[in-house]
Amino acid sequence: MKPKITIVGGCKVRIAGHDCKIGKISQRTIDMTPYAGEYVRIWLEEDGSYSSNKHIDHYWQIAEMQVPEQKYQEINTQEINTREMNTDATPVIKVEQIPIDLSGVEIITFDLP
Repeated sequence: MKPKITIVGGCKVRIAGHDCKIGKISQRTIDMTPYAGEYVRIWLEEDGSYSSNKHIDHYWQIAEMQVPEQKYQEINTQEINTREMNTDATPVIKVEQIPIDLSGVEIITFDLP
């Protein structure tokens, strides 16, 4: 049986609670924003927790996916920069992150133990 994993809130994945060889595993939601631009693997640990740390050993891999790159947008604040000592009126531009959208991401899941 494969775990049920759904996308929630655009940039989060929810792993449904389930029973498996190590016991009852609670539902968990993971924000994928910190993994922007990375290929991520999610593992189930023997204590029922989940991990995406690729530098340690794990109990069971349950999923993997390519998280899209973080994108940004420039927003003109309609203010003028008065600190610069030049004759040009320079607008103040604010840079904001665009929320990561996982809707087109393929999540590959693996059978539970």
